[in-house]
Amino acid sequence: MMYRGKFVLVIKEIDSVAFGKLLTILYGTMGLVFGLFTTIAAFMGFSMPKKYGIFSLIFGKWAVLSLPVFYGVSGYFIGRIAAGLYNAAVGSKRGFKIEVLR
Repeated sequence: MMYRGKFVLVIKEIDSVAFGKLLTILYGTMGLVFGLFTTIAAFMGFSMPKKYGIFSLIFGKWAVLSLPVFYGVSGYFIGRIAAGLYNAAVGSKRGFKIEVLR
């Protein structure tokens, strides 16, 4: 659809499963970066003692493995919820218009 020389895209619905998968990849990558820095800090001696249980797993030497899983799973559910809320909010209307320059 042309509108004043610009293209107008209308987003009427977002697939919640696909959006959840996309955020799983993005959040998992972000968790990998955070986990890498946390693991480096743990190897430098800033880790928590093992008596703190799950916190030593998240903030300790195994953060490079635990944080991507945690962030990936939470990203999936956040994506599903956000897409569902978007679909519920604009479902009764005509959609969300975005102007795109060519």
